Amino acid sequence: MDLDKILKEAQESGQTQKYSLRSVDSIEEDVRVALLKMLDRGAKPSGSLRKALLEREHPVEIVDQVISRFIEVGLIDDYALARELALSMSTRKGKAKGLISIELREKGFSKDAIDEAIAEIDADSELEAAKVLAVSRMSRMADLDNDVRSRRVAGYLSRKGYASNVVWAAIRFATDSLVK
Repeated sequence: MDLDKILKEAQESGQTQKYSLRSVDSIEEDVRVALLKMLDRGAKPSGSLRKALLEREHPVEIVDQVISRFIEVGLIDDYALARELALSMSTRKGKAKGLISIELREKGFSKDAIDEAIAEIDADSELEAAKVLAVSRMSRMADLDNDVRSRRVAGYLSRKGYASNVVWAAIRFATDSLVK
C-alpha cells in the first residue's frame, strides 16, 4: 500500500487530520482488529463487513485489502456461510428458495454465493417441507371450516415464499391426510 497515495486521497476528502500522522501499517492494523471483533461476534458476509468498516471511515483500499486477505486465509467464506444459512432457513424455518434468496441478498451476499447456496434445495424437498407445514398448520385449525383453513394455510405458506402450485399441492395433501 502506498502511503503517499492514501495521504493524498485523505487530503482530497478532508480527512487529513485523521490519517496524516499515522502509517499505513497502523491503519491496516486498526482495520484488522475491527474486522476480527466483528467476526468474533459471528460469521458475516464480506459485503456487510465491508459496509460496516467503511461506515467507520476506514480507507477503502485498506478495507478491501484486509478483507481479501481474510478471504484468502479462510477467515471469511461467503459461500459456506450462505449454504449454511440457506439450509437453516429451509429446514428449520420452512422457507422457500425465493424467500431465502431475498433474505441472503439483504444480508449482503453476492449473487454467486446465493445461487450456489439455493441450488442445493431441490423442488421435491421444497414440496415436502410445504406439506409438513400445511399438515401442522391445518391440524391446529380443526375447529374451522375447511375453506377458512385452506385460505389461512395458503397465506401462511405464501408468506414463507412458496409458489402457488406448491402451496395448493401442500393444502390438498394436508386436507386429504387430515380427513383420513
